[in-house]
Amino acid sequence: MIVAHSLQTYLEQRNLNYKVHPHNFETSASVLCQEMGIEPDQFAVPIVLQTSKKATLMAVIPLSAALDLNRLRALLQRDFNYAQESEIESWFNGLVLAALPPIPGPFGVPCIVERSLLNQPRIFMRGGSNNGLISMDNASAESLYARYPKAIISNPMALPESEQIPHIELGNYPQFIHQIHNKLDKLQRLPAIPAMAFKIIQQVSDVNTSASELAETIELDPSVAAQVIRYASSPYFGYRGRMDSVQDAITRVLGFELVGNIALGIASGKVFNAPHTGPLGLKEYWKHSLYSALLTQALARKINQPQQVNPAQAYLCGLLHNIGVLMIAHIYPAEFNRLNRTLADQPGLALTEAEQEFMNIGHDHIGGYILEKWRLPAQVVNSAYFHHDENYDGDNAPYVRLVRLSNHLLAREDIGDLGYDTSDLAACCAGLISSEEAQSVFEEVMQMGVEIDSLAECIAA
Repeated sequence: MIVAHSLQTYLEQRNLNYKVHPHNFETSASVLCQEMGIEPDQFAVPIVLQTSKKATLMAVIPLSAALDLNRLRALLQRDFNYAQESEIESWFNGLVLAALPPIPGPFGVPCIVERSLLNQPRIFMRGGSNNGLISMDNASAESLYARYPKAIISNPMALPESEQIPHIELGNYPQFIHQIHNKLDKLQRLPAIPAMAFKIIQQVSDVNTSASELAETIELDPSVAAQVIRYASSPYFGYRGRMDSVQDAITRVLGFELVGNIALGIASGKVFNAPHTGPLGLKEYWKHSLYSALLTQALARKINQPQQVNPAQAYLCGLLHNIGVLMIAHIYPAEFNRLNRTLADQPGLALTEAEQEFMNIGHDHIGGYILEKWRLPAQVVNSAYFHHDENYDGDNAPYVRLVRLSNHLLAREDIGDLGYDTSDLAACCAGLISSEEAQSVFEEVMQMGVEIDSLAECIAA
């Protein structure tokens, strides 16, 4: 069976023209797009939602985007959440769930469609099996969804290719990364890159963006703007004047790129649902991330090799390298709670050891996956993927090694997730910086401890 019989009957009864595209067995839509030359913007995927009162909705969006659940809730004034797999099976009996077609008609399910999807000349979609796709031209797609509302209900997962932000090549992945990608590709609750973060990436990448334009974007979120101003006002930077705006932070203290990266990191972390308490909770997460960001940046400045390591980019690597922790909380809440409890009961245990016991995937690979999906710079993606790999010597290795060094230094103060770390500092510093210089930079950063802890609490609140 290439196309489910119920779907085929429905389309033919409505005289909708469509084509069938057989393919070898494949569960990953992303892989199919690559193999069949389909643009992700043209690939329609269904997301099944449900309220606490069992009201059901199918949201249809492009594969290149992710559902903005908060926007959808506000638009419909209903508290929709992602439906459980058991519920979906009962509604779409006889279909392969991984190949669920974005066609609600045969099943009597209400639907809302991402408006931009209908701008495509041809739309591709699953046909109810893992062995074939169907496609239809724009006129047929318009007819298919004519009775359903259209709205902006998703955010782009990635920047346009024209931005040419670098990303990791497949050859750099561990052998099993393809299975990880396939598994994560099937999830319906992957967070979209926040609209602010997407805009900041575009602006920081554009040499024509002014400080006032970047400041205007950041100030759209008062909480992010407040953290940027507070950070710039820290005695660590030595500015004693009045700090009234994000533009002041850019022009007087931190500079364009660093302010953009601070705001980008904070905004990126706000889309995840995660508990506040425990060793992996939001408070500890932001504490670790902020210390790591500042220390990685300070080490990069001390090394003073701008052609190899940009301190502002090193800051972002440190800030986002552990974002996989938030991803686990967001997509695997039960496993996250178990990890959180285990680390609370065994404070000397490293997170990677606990993950090996409870999960077949680590926060490093999950974090690298979402950052790559969001098309962040390659050094940031690599720092997430490989910050626990002591032998990594691939692309952007200096950034990865600086993040690892920061984590080992911070573990001495019981900050981070390395547990009782017994690594040799000289080995971590080799080829980067002397042990004495690294220790000196570390001590300087730790003098900001009270301010960093306070800032972490504010972001986590």
